[in-house]
Amino acid sequence: MFMVPTEKEILGGESTDAYFLRTMESLKGEGINPRVSMEAHLKKFPDPNYKFGVVCGTYEVAKLMEGKPVDVYAMEEGEFFFPGEPVLRVEGNYRDFGIWENSILGFLCKPSAIATKAARCKMVAGGKRIMSFGTRRVWPYDVTMVEYATTVGGFDDVSNVAGAKYMGKEAVGTMPHALMLCAKSSEKGFDAFNKHTPRETPRIALIDTYGSPKSELFEALEVFGSELDGVRIDRGDLKKTGKEIRWELDIRERNDVKLYCSGGLDEYALKELKDVYDGFGVGTKVADARTFDFALKIIEVDGEPRAKFGNYGGTKQVYRNDKFEDIVTLEKYNPPEGYKPLLRPLVKNGKIVREFDSAENIRKRTVEKLESLPPDMKDINTPYVERVYFRGWME
Repeated sequence: MFMVPTEKEILGGESTDAYFLRTMESLKGEGINPRVSMEAHLKKFPDPNYKFGVVCGTYEVAKLMEGKPVDVYAMEEGEFFFPGEPVLRVEGNYRDFGIWENSILGFLCKPSAIATKAARCKMVAGGKRIMSFGTRRVWPYDVTMVEYATTVGGFDDVSNVAGAKYMGKEAVGTMPHALMLCAKSSEKGFDAFNKHTPRETPRIALIDTYGSPKSELFEALEVFGSELDGVRIDRGDLKKTGKEIRWELDIRERNDVKLYCSGGLDEYALKELKDVYDGFGVGTKVADARTFDFALKIIEVDGEPRAKFGNYGGTKQVYRNDKFEDIVTLEKYNPPEGYKPLLRPLVKNGKIVREFDSAENIRKRTVEKLESLPPDMKDINTPYVERVYFRGWME
């Protein structure tokens, strides 16, 4: 009914570029099918101020490669990475998996971009609550991916029902302007919500539909009384308005009412607003984060280092110390003292050998890593400084 490939078509290799089909025909005709290693790496961040990326999509790659005679090594889902270093490696005879290059990259590029943008927002917001509000801006078939990626990146909650379902979460949200518009007044809209929404649902009133947020705040206080949990502002000068609404709540001794905002937010906006608001609904600028330009390149053929110009040949490992400094070297070398390997087995001869963790556990690890970052990596307004060292020879 809709223009989407089925799972059968993806697994059958149809979601590929035509030149891969011609490549397979050419290699088969010549009887060529070498064992290769292919590594996925990011060329550069789309924003020069990005200090790290967040890997997202490795579990989907594992499902794609399941049952095929290949080995896959990958960083853990939600791990931080830097440009140039491999985040995932596939080993096998080329004709056994090469046709899925498009899908492997597709499972990594957009989800990792969204997870990274989400992590930057969470890093800036600190302990403030962040909800994902962006799925209305994406193709409906992408909603589960968006909500999963924002969770991997550290967002606390998601608003999309299907996206939440696939993670075993409950969707959250406030109320739309449509409710007050259809009710023909904010007061009637608030009253309808209060009468017909389950009591366990937080009463968070949207207070900028008709008049000033201040006047609609008073209506919300009147309708919801002591059960008012929060208010949300979606437009205008968010900082100025937020301060004024907070003042009105404080002088009425309603500091129990949380203050939320939404509307075109990103990490730069959150930096300016976090001292005013208790939480944020972040949507379009994360759901539509600029895609990461991952490349999947052959770096070894039949045990011999062989790579296109601009790529480092040879099967490699990434090692990291507790200062988030990485060394990329050939896999055959032992890790330097104080460093741990990041590429671990994910699929061995077609069998998934790593247990998938829940999105919530990955989210918690992301938040912990954000808190442990060196100060320079927390600065969102300065350019990236190289943290990866390539060493072709080690003792």
